[in-house]
Amino acid sequence: MTTQEKECICLVALSAAFADGAKSESERAQFRGLLGQLDLPNAAELVSRALLGRAALGEAVAGLTSAEARTLAYEMAVCIVEADGHRNAAEAQFLATLAGQLQLPPEQSTRALQVADAVSASAALPEAAAAPAQPAPRAVDPALEASIRRTAILAGALELLPQSAATLAVLPLQTHLVYRVGRHYGHTLDAGHVKEFLGVLGLGLASQAVEGMARKFLGGLIRRAGGSLAGTVASMSTGPVVTFATTYALGHLAQRYYAGGRTLSALQLKETFHEHLTRARTQGASLLPEIQERARGLNLAQLPALIRGA
Repeated sequence: MTTQEKECICLVALSAAFADGAKSESERAQFRGLLGQLDLPNAAELVSRALLGRAALGEAVAGLTSAEARTLAYEMAVCIVEADGHRNAAEAQFLATLAGQLQLPPEQSTRALQVADAVSASAALPEAAAAPAQPAPRAVDPALEASIRRTAILAGALELLPQSAATLAVLPLQTHLVYRVGRHYGHTLDAGHVKEFLGVLGLGLASQAVEGMARKFLGGLIRRAGGSLAGTVASMSTGPVVTFATTYALGHLAQRYYAGGRTLSALQLKETFHEHLTRARTQGASLLPEIQERARGLNLAQLPALIRGA
């Protein structure tokens, strides 16, 4: 991918981020950091150009000459729009305009939106209800450990799907994992509590979508072959291992937190999470073949059911 193509796709993503009119300095700083990671030294200039609106968008689209680059740009725009909540009217109009400028077949743009809608619908947790009483937790629960491991492998496998929209399913997977662990230990949870728990750790859809986008650039995962898994083994390892480790560490942190009666402070949660994360990265690297195997045959149509049941 040329520097020009990277810049054009980043301009599309930035335009998507600002499509709802929210142009806070924190958002600008976040994207300047992202563009810096992508080895694009003119990050500040790209942000400024994106703030100009449609003129910059048209310029960016014109620089995307291959069908592959246009598809990637649209998928990333959908991810960025959905990252801070389900799209509003302004964002929906932006995506419709973008699809037209990119000259995407209607079925292609519709499919990406349908995936986003399905993930958004399945992300909702069940209504808060009293959790069943549980006996005192054992030191090790094999069934729960297996569930955490399966969910982490699935989250890592999502990084290997060629469609960028798969990134949207990672946080819902993690949210449902925390919910299941809490319920396992007899705690009544709702969406607000789980979101707050994840927020303490700095885990959110916006940050993970942006980081996932950076990894796809840096790892070379934009090279696709007929919609199948792509890239070298070395380039494919970064995203899956990071996402596996984050999810695995999150599951074990939730296990410790809820088994212990929710007594850890915010500082203790962060420290414990990073301890688990360090160990999980090593484990994720050793499990990369299993993560790759899980990705084979996995498709976006399965995401809603997988999110709810993992």
